[in-house]
Amino acid sequence: MAAQAISLSLLPTPPTHHHALPHHAKPLPPPLQHGRSPPSHLLKVSSLSEALRGVDSFRDGRLLVSLLRQCAELLHGDQDAECISAARRFAPQLHSLAVRAGRARDPHVACALVDLLARLGRGASSRRLLEEASDGKDAVLWNKHVAMLAEAEEWREAIAVFAEMQARGVPADGYACARALHACGRAGALREGKAVHAHAAKAGHVAAHPLVPGFLAGMYAENADVAAATRVLETMDAAAVAWNAVLACCARLGLVDDALELAERMARSGPEPSLATWNTVLSGCSRHGRDREAFGVVRSMLEQELLPDSSTMSSLLKSLANLGQIAHGMEAHCFFLRHWLEPDVYTGTAFVDMYAKCGRLDYAQKVFDALELRNMTTWNSLVAGYANAGQFDSALKLVEEMKMNRLDPDITTWNGLITGYSMNGRSSQAVLLLRQIKAIGLTPNVVSWTSLISGSCHNGDYEDSFYFFYEMQKDDVQPSVVTMSVLLRACAGLALLKKGKEMHCFALRRAYDHDMVVRTALIDMYSKAGSLTSAKRIFESIQKNNLVSCNAMLTGLAVHGQCREAIALFHDMCNSGLKPDSITFTALLTACRSMELITEGWEYFDSMESRYGVTPTVENYACMVDLLSRCGYLDEAMDFINKSPFKSAASLWGALLTGCTVHGNLALAEVAARILFKLEPYNSANYLQMVSLYEHEQMFDEAESLKYAMKARTLNSRPGWSWIQIEQSIHVFEVEGKPHPDTAEIYEELIRLVFQIRKAGYVPDTSCIVYNVPEEEKEKLLLSHTEKLAITYGLIHSDSSRVPIRVIKNTRMCNDCHEVAKHISAICDRQIILRDADRFHHFTGGKCSCNDCW
Repeated sequence: MAAQAISLSLLPTPPTHHHALPHHAKPLPPPLQHGRSPPSHLLKVSSLSEALRGVDSFRDGRLLVSLLRQCAELLHGDQDAECISAARRFAPQLHSLAVRAGRARDPHVACALVDLLARLGRGASSRRLLEEASDGKDAVLWNKHVAMLAEAEEWREAIAVFAEMQARGVPADGYACARALHACGRAGALREGKAVHAHAAKAGHVAAHPLVPGFLAGMYAENADVAAATRVLETMDAAAVAWNAVLACCARLGLVDDALELAERMARSGPEPSLATWNTVLSGCSRHGRDREAFGVVRSMLEQELLPDSSTMSSLLKSLANLGQIAHGMEAHCFFLRHWLEPDVYTGTAFVDMYAKCGRLDYAQKVFDALELRNMTTWNSLVAGYANAGQFDSALKLVEEMKMNRLDPDITTWNGLITGYSMNGRSSQAVLLLRQIKAIGLTPNVVSWTSLISGSCHNGDYEDSFYFFYEMQKDDVQPSVVTMSVLLRACAGLALLKKGKEMHCFALRRAYDHDMVVRTALIDMYSKAGSLTSAKRIFESIQKNNLVSCNAMLTGLAVHGQCREAIALFHDMCNSGLKPDSITFTALLTACRSMELITEGWEYFDSMESRYGVTPTVENYACMVDLLSRCGYLDEAMDFINKSPFKSAASLWGALLTGCTVHGNLALAEVAARILFKLEPYNSANYLQMVSLYEHEQMFDEAESLKYAMKARTLNSRPGWSWIQIEQSIHVFEVEGKPHPDTAEIYEELIRLVFQIRKAGYVPDTSCIVYNVPEEEKEKLLLSHTEKLAITYGLIHSDSSRVPIRVIKNTRMCNDCHEVAKHISAICDRQIILRDADRFHHFTGGKCSCNDCW
């Protein structure tokens, strides 16, 4: 029993003179001299019982303090029920004696009494006692009050009491300063923390008290001022514990770069990093999506000849699972076995999870079967793995096995199945499962609903995402930051600016807008919904942007044709210490393409590996092919594909085919098309581009042949459409769909506008009309283009001239519509923002943001 290990020396020494005892108290019984001594906690109970028997008052406060502390020790968590029951019986008597003796406001008695009340779970009473006792200037009580509030995690109250101490001139000791610094860190009160720092330095506590340097560095780290925290650590020559505490804070806040730099500083000039140090950094990497950096952390650990433990393996395997690095995962497994590392349920679960997420369910099952110890998480990992792979029969069979092993599936089990159904496009089964778990008495939580919303968004069913969100609110489940980020992604997918603003307001009301994930999602949503100004405003409001937020802003600038701003942002992020990745360069090369900056594009692509250590991906190669092709360097693009490591990637040949279509290079287009028909036999877009090119070249037989091939493969061409939102209604204009109810009014206004812009120099460009009809008929066909109809409807039904007309189109804008939009923006003095399949066009005063390059 843990209580038996308490030394008898912890008991107070009995007084030798009777006058030191209370008036009616009997002397404490001496310890037994014969036989086995009783357990020490029983001696304490006996001592307290004897001391309290018949006592009416205390003339000596020291004995009362001693008894109060003994009683508090009996309430420690490792004592048995008999001790705790006795302490609860004695505590009111001691409190009553202290009050009757007039000792309740004695500083030392009050502190001991506060500790006792706190252990009894009477925090409110203990705080009230301190407030009453600390009316004066007794430093002991004030310091105790600050420490107690901080230990109870009442951060703001602790800061307020410390500030009142200073106002009254009560000196704070080192422990109170340390606790006040801790409170300032956890409350995000940097200004107050600096004031406490100044007071502690003036009083000499920073150098003298062992706890102050660590809590001081932690306060700065909690407020994301890692530079100040590092200065404190280095100046005060802090111990490894303080360094590790700051590292843990950085890892928890997502300041992974700072955590990595601090660990490297420790290795160079600070206390030697321990296994706990590297595990902390590794955990931060895996928790915040910095999975590739995890490899470097493990390498540093091994170079220091530190052997990984189960915590190391769990974090590393999580990163490997996120990256889908099955080969490295198997290497880690071999390392684990080769070094005879002791297996436990956590590492076993991590291996099952890693293999399942990497798609090797056969290996996951083998590891699972070999485990001697499994917990609920182990079972849930394998269930989720089968569900995400679409193997629902195996997942449900595993659930039945859980029940046979006397494990009741919990909400996490069912959430794994809901996620699998949703992500595999089977939302109806997911909803049915959600209703079934309600029927068996389980309550779907925020993860259940977010899985439904996320699955719908993943499959492009954005409207369903909003439907499930409304159902979630009806179920009285509060959304999380993950829910908000998914909903913002749905708004971005539909380019619904008004709905996105509603979601932004929703996030503001719940203070989710401070979360970095939500902020990044807002930048992405506003960029894709056509409000680049709002995206910039949010980006600039972030004090310290990370790589993900910078990439979101870079992508937004690229699709809006803001090439120079994108390049400036790229250099700013590199100068700030952020290391770019392949996504960064995809956005940068897209920006170069929008302005046809061929030289700059080549320079950035060539510097990826040589200067920044980033291996180009297939997306980066496709961007370069697109840049070369759009700029007319078709032969160079062809040569670039043949020399690339991704010569069989459809995205590269698709970019070349688009460039050939733009520049009318039929011979090279046929080469690219033949390869694409083999790589993507069911992609109708490739056939349609060739049909358009053949018809443009008056090769109608070849065009008909391709149409027949499409029909034989049952490929449907994607119908063209444009839409515009007016108030809360979305108005869709389709090429082959049902005509809009106000078609007559729209055409009447459009014809009037065309008549006006003809006077301003507009000449219809009929080159996009491939039908063999008279020129006059072609001009009439131009009027039916969906983007013209949407823009005209926006002009008719929008009241304010200050509000831009926003149109979304699913195909590339033709030359004629581009010219018409420029002229309308000038004669109507309206800004028109149009998003086509390639990019955004901002028409203002007769000019477009793309400079006619798209």
